[in-house]
Amino acid sequence: MELTTIILVGLVVVFTGISKSAFAGALGVFAVPLLILKLPVAEAVGLMLPILIIADLMSVKSYWRMWDTSLIYKLIPGALIGVLIATLMLDSINSNIIGAIISLTCVLFSVKNLYFKKVELNILKGTKGAYLMSLLSGVTSTIVHAGGPPLIMYFTAIGLSPTKFVATTAAFFATINLFKMVSAISVGLFTFDMWLYALAFAPLAIFGNWVGLKIHDKINKAVFLNVMNYLLLILGLWLAYKHSIVMLI
Repeated sequence: MELTTIILVGLVVVFTGISKSAFAGALGVFAVPLLILKLPVAEAVGLMLPILIIADLMSVKSYWRMWDTSLIYKLIPGALIGVLIATLMLDSINSNIIGAIISLTCVLFSVKNLYFKKVELNILKGTKGAYLMSLLSGVTSTIVHAGGPPLIMYFTAIGLSPTKFVATTAAFFATINLFKMVSAISVGLFTFDMWLYALAFAPLAIFGNWVGLKIHDKINKAVFLNVMNYLLLILGLWLAYKHSIVMLI
């Protein structure tokens, strides 16, 4: 790797570690677009998976058993089905259309939560909401590495506390990304060299995790939920911009 590429990957690893331990991985959607500034798309996607797994493991260790176990049981089946569907249909699904749908949903949901708080979305609060959003998370995580937004929408809707929010997200994606690894291997996106590169940057993931924990400790529930909604709005606008540009090209 060139020095500039090493620096960029290092920054992405730190950024991912902070995102995972402070903001439930909400900023992870920016990681691949940053990597493709210096790497081919397939290589960037392949490298990002072990980086995510390492960051997930750091977060799981930091928030050990602080997650909501009952939620995990609700979310994992739907997400695994989503990963399977996305893997089987990888060649026929238009990732730009998926990205555009997710972007619109993020914007509408965040605007509703920030400016129309009295409007209730009861459909998201029950078991059906958990199944639906976890399924979407599995699909979008596999196709466009944007599995966070659907999960964030669900956790925000049910008003999960900051610690359970981050801890449950970490446990969820630690499980899902292991299944995604099998999917990535099957389509040739994942190699042993990718793991070696990711392990070389592991100390930076630990540093990012530490910084994220410090940030998380300073935020109360109301501020945290507002931050998550603003992040959803930013993510939605970013995805809309990114995929509209790609579709125009």
